[in-house]
Amino acid sequence: MRVGKFGFLNNFLPYYWLEKQNVEVVEAPPKKLAEMLENGEIDFAPVPSFYFLKNKERLKNYDFCVASEGRVLSVIVISKKKTLDDGCIAVTNETMTSVNLLRLILKERGMKNRIVLMDKNNACDLLKYCDHALVIGDEAIKARMQNRVVMDLGEEWYELTGYPMVFGVSASLKNRDASEINRRLMESVEWGLNNMNIIVDEAKKKFNLPSEFLEEYFRCLNYRLGSKEKRGLEIFEEMCRENGLL
Repeated sequence: MRVGKFGFLNNFLPYYWLEKQNVEVVEAPPKKLAEMLENGEIDFAPVPSFYFLKNKERLKNYDFCVASEGRVLSVIVISKKKTLDDGCIAVTNETMTSVNLLRLILKERGMKNRIVLMDKNNACDLLKYCDHALVIGDEAIKARMQNRVVMDLGEEWYELTGYPMVFGVSASLKNRDASEINRRLMESVEWGLNNMNIIVDEAKKKFNLPSEFLEEYFRCLNYRLGSKEKRGLEIFEEMCRENGLL
């Protein structure tokens, strides 16, 4: 089985042990993984939740996910200002789920910000065009060390709904059974959580980030699509449909 992996820090802990078992793992950004899954280039991968909801009649989902119950730390709006005013928000070209989550949050909060989709993902480039910028993944982690964070989308979602926000869902095409690789990946998740010191040490070497931040980050993420995560995903789908996003 060809297994996809988000090319972000958020997949480091889940996949660390699995990759030691000689499993063929392909690393790519979330949007690219969805495309590769669609084309049969990989058999199993986490895909953006919005993509999954839009295509779920053709996809089968599994236990593994990337979610947060509160702060997610790597899906954020940064700003040149002290607060998020009504100025425009430049949005990274890497997002599929987070941009629609941002639309929902802004509407629920009664905010009138204009979203500007950019063919860029670098925080500095995005902030050249707007006072605020939505960044995700490792670019968001880097950006939060250098810029003011005015919104954490995981935290905002939890305050609005009381449920986790699911950013990525593991999936295969309907005609593929990836249950075994899903089982092994969930074992890898458990291994990572039980060996946090090793995970943090190895991640520190690879990503050059402080140990304290790495442990906080890994512990703020949920990797199992449990009942609360499923309900959070259902609410996201309902709200997207109500607002004409799906």
